[in-house]
Amino acid sequence: MAIYKPTLNFLNTINVDTKYSKSYLTDVRDALFLSTVKDVEPTVITEVTDLITLGFTTSDPIYKKVADAFGQGGIDNILIYGVDMVTATSMTPESVMEAYDNHVLATDYTILILDVVDMAKAQLWATAFKPLIDDKHLFLQFDTVTNTIAEINTFKTTNNLDNASVFVIDNDTYTNNLDSITWARVRNRDLGSYIVHSTEVRNVTKPNWTKTEQQNLKDMGLNFISNPIRGKFHIQNGLTTSELPIEVHLYRLWEIKTLRERLTRLQIETDKIPINESGYEMIEGTIKGVIFTAVNMGIAKTVNGDPLAIERRTDDNGNSLDYLLGKVELQFPSEEDIRNADFKFRYFHTLLDGIRHVDVSGYISQTGELIIGGTQ
Repeated sequence: MAIYKPTLNFLNTINVDTKYSKSYLTDVRDALFLSTVKDVEPTVITEVTDLITLGFTTSDPIYKKVADAFGQGGIDNILIYGVDMVTATSMTPESVMEAYDNHVLATDYTILILDVVDMAKAQLWATAFKPLIDDKHLFLQFDTVTNTIAEINTFKTTNNLDNASVFVIDNDTYTNNLDSITWARVRNRDLGSYIVHSTEVRNVTKPNWTKTEQQNLKDMGLNFISNPIRGKFHIQNGLTTSELPIEVHLYRLWEIKTLRERLTRLQIETDKIPINESGYEMIEGTIKGVIFTAVNMGIAKTVNGDPLAIERRTDDNGNSLDYLLGKVELQFPSEEDIRNADFKFRYFHTLLDGIRHVDVSGYISQTGELIIGGTQ
């Protein structure tokens, strides 16, 4: 048996449904394209013209975003949802996301792409996403017609988040929907194989950046499409508002999601995780299994195939230094832990570049509940 929906943390209260759960088919790079001007039930479309059936026109921003996403190639389907926040003025970003989660047709997603927001509304969405660092990632796009680059940079620095990214285009016609293009280029590659800031994009119009503007955008850590080099366009920076590479946050979300699903399976198959040496080894093995899967996916660095090994490096002065690539720390239950039925854990591992890390901490209850605490 398996879990039907992965959105609940309390594993002992989750509805058990079929063996082939849709929650095991989702990907942390799956996105929800949200219209804020039209009510639309959660719908999976396979081509951009499906939006016409849903009541959109070719001039709608959401239509152009979806068209640009499909135009990158390799995308089979896109998830659409809509809430008319113009008419329903009482709706907030939090209530919109809650309404989606409670919808009978809802499926899991990680990245949210909005049709269009002004700076004030974007702030509401950024605030709503701040506590969702272990679950969601927000893509926000601004143009330089209704906003100045300085204003966009102020928004970025004010919202210093690992799970929000700001994209800048040089016009207000949304012919370059960099947020949806970036998602599509990330989504159609294997997790672990891409680096956002070196990604070539297709079917875009030539930006009108000056050399000075491009350098300013790059120095500010804002995401934009560069003027073509040898006829090819590339995404520059590929960073969150905290200037963390987007892919690093997606790696972390994948590991949290995978850990939660594997603990869910463990909970269902064994009914309970015992608070003793056996339970300790069960959880430790599950965590290490996630890290070794990350190795196979090209995410984690190893020494002779071991992501938890010590790597010897030589510095610029010729000195040999030892670096611990990764570690799993699982606190053996104390008397208090036994009373609370908790396993506290922390693990980290080094990414393939040998510089950055994924760091996850939290605790796991005897009933299988996974609570993530702490950030990178």
